Amino acid sequence: MKIDLNAMGYNELMAHGDAVMEAIKKRMFQEGFRSAKQAQRKLAKMNTEKSAQARRDEIVEQAKADVERLKENNIRLRTFNISLEVNRKDRSVEAIVKRPKSNRAFYGIAKAAPDDCFNVHIGKAIAIRRALGLAVPDEYLNAPQPTEVRVGDVIEVTLDSGEIEKKPVISLKAGSLNAHLPGRIIQYPSHYGKIINDSREEVGE
Repeated sequence: MKIDLNAMGYNELMAHGDAVMEAIKKRMFQEGFRSAKQAQRKLAKMNTEKSAQARRDEIVEQAKADVERLKENNIRLRTFNISLEVNRKDRSVEAIVKRPKSNRAFYGIAKAAPDDCFNVHIGKAIAIRRALGLAVPDEYLNAPQPTEVRVGDVIEVTLDSGEIEKKPVISLKAGSLNAHLPGRIIQYPSHYGKIINDSREEVGE
């Protein structure tokens, strides 16, 4: 419906003017509220991702310390000799513990689920604890998945051709990453890459 402002009297025009101003203020409030909610949701998502990565980092460090402590305690007390076998292709770790001067052995295995990111340090801690008959902390079994790509991570990338590449990240740039492929370096947008191994042993972590 088209409103003819020129045909209105002064009082009617003022009444419409007040109504228009109220409508504008109401719309501005609604739009501002909607924008604030969107910003709040975005920030909450960012904080959740940051917290998940930070928590995973803590668990990895906890697992490293746990492995060293269990090894040192068994060496010092001469309880068990502990050895570890890592199968990166199978994404698993096996711990073998033997009593000194005995052929009897106990085994513990940790294997990453198909959708989980493999971390050798968490795997070692789980495997040793299982071999020793110790409880496995829930945080090892349910560690958050990584949300940040870092140098040394192994990523799985689906190329435009449909071919799947699994390669280590050798450098990072703003919003992208470089993964080394045989004979060349290819740059991928980071959101195309799925982190499948964040052990980062070759970069000293």
